[in-house]
Amino acid sequence: MFNKSKAWAISLLVAVAVVGLMAGAALARWTADGRGGRQTYSGYLTQQLHLSETQHDSVVAILLRHQPELHALFQTIRPQVDSARARVADEIRGILTPAQRETYQRLLDHDRAERARADSAAAAQAKKP
Repeated sequence: MFNKSKAWAISLLVAVAVVGLMAGAALARWTADGRGGRQTYSGYLTQQLHLSETQHDSVVAILLRHQPELHALFQTIRPQVDSARARVADEIRGILTPAQRETYQRLLDHDRAERARADSAAAAQAKKP
């Protein structure tokens, strides 16, 4: 039976998954290079704040300087995020039809590949002097 404590637990898991996705997306955007046509954080700030080219270059330098720190910080919470993400995915699978499960798995696989690419790029950037 679906009671109040289960509802809270599911809500918490979904919230953790959303935070994890947002953190991963933010980390991926906070680089100088765009991925997959997405706007970078520096590009977003340039557009929203009407930054000059010099200001944009300074923002890029700041983001690149702090990227290893942000990446390392996210890596410390990554196991918890991945665990929560897996629990959420398992629960979502439980309410899907077989056809929906197949599509959902493809979506999860695509997201996992995107995160792996972002992690690889971040790791490569962190190794640069």
